[in-house]
Amino acid sequence: MKTYFEILPSAIYDDECALVCEISNEGISCAIKNENEQEYIGVAVYNFDKSRPAVGFPIALQILFNSKEFFSKRFKKVTIVYSVAESALIPFKIYDRQHASAAVSLLHGDMDSNTLTLTDVISESECYNCYRISTPLHKKLEEQFPGAHYWHQYSVLLGSYSLAEPKIFATFYSYKMVVRVFANGKCQLINTYYYQSAEDVSFYLLTIREQLGMENIPIEVSGYIEKSSALYQEIYKYFKEITFMALPQFCKFDENILVYPSHYFSHLFSFDLCG
Repeated sequence: MKTYFEILPSAIYDDECALVCEISNEGISCAIKNENEQEYIGVAVYNFDKSRPAVGFPIALQILFNSKEFFSKRFKKVTIVYSVAESALIPFKIYDRQHASAAVSLLHGDMDSNTLTLTDVISESECYNCYRISTPLHKKLEEQFPGAHYWHQYSVLLGSYSLAEPKIFATFYSYKMVVRVFANGKCQLINTYYYQSAEDVSFYLLTIREQLGMENIPIEVSGYIEKSSALYQEIYKYFKEITFMALPQFCKFDENILVYPSHYFSHLFSFDLCG
């Protein structure tokens, strides 16, 4: 794993702090929060070399856990959020536990048999979120963080927003974006899109806008995108109302975190609402 960001406090008191980890094929992002003070005191992002076989991800993660002391702390609470595309949202009325795995395979194809299917309940949307995870990866996390809460990213996002006015939210990673669209108090779309160029991103966003018939819809971005970047300029050609996701309200942040643009980590901090 390569260190992308690492802002860690000099001392972490296990009984006062919570750890939130976002796990994706790209790597792992972490936020440490002092719950007594309601203050985020640390954030770290480690990237997995995408040129390496995916089967090596759990091994790379274990090496990272062994090399970073804070991963060995016994936190007051640990929340693991999986950011993976292999997900199926199933309404309550047609859900069948025995066919959950088959539903994911129907949408995303048959994969390596060494996987397991987890299920979240999303009461706000009256549906289940069934998603597929590597068995070795999940076991590694269970060993490292006994008693952790596990969620899928879509489950958190669908349970956190309810907007009457139409709006697109897009979170950018190194080579993917997670997009959700809200209108009339409901989520109209949530999906993961992989891209190689800025033009790929604008194509996906324009297609979404056309399919949903929302010509002048605003967009809020988060993650690793700069206003001066080619990616932002490409989006701005077609979406004139672009805002950056702000930091969560009612929380404090270490001054070393505030040095960076708020939208870099705001999506990660928002995951603390679950678990």
